[in-house]
Amino acid sequence: MTNALATAALIVGIVGFVTGGLALRTLGRLRRSVALLSRGTSGRETILDVAERHMAASDAVRRDIETVHHTVNTALRRVALVRYDAFDTLGGRLSFSLAIMDDQGNGITLTSIASHSDTRLYAKSLVQGIGEHALSPEEEQAVRAALAG
Repeated sequence: MTNALATAALIVGIVGFVTGGLALRTLGRLRRSVALLSRGTSGRETILDVAERHMAASDAVRRDIETVHHTVNTALRRVALVRYDAFDTLGGRLSFSLAIMDDQGNGITLTSIASHSDTRLYAKSLVQGIGEHALSPEEEQAVRAALAG
């Protein structure tokens, strides 16, 4: 019984010794890796410095993207044109209503009424797709078309 107990203790000791040696070897590799990360080569910046610089640059790019996104949303990019004959005696659909707005429906309508003797141009401002002055049916049609995309 004591022989078996001594043999088991010896085996456990050897396994512990081998495990400890493997752990020390792994620890040595980890220390070398950390040393590589924490020191630069030839006075250059470390990998950690490079990672920090790239993270700061990524934050700057994210802020720039947010600024561009805001700018695009407020750009006058919803546009629609409605051409029509304002008078029965004049053909060719020379009159038009043009709506130009941002994504929130803020912008203007431009309407040109062509007659035989002259052309008149009217401009009306829009706030959230609603004219600050009464809109003609053609202007309303242009606003609806522009908002629909």
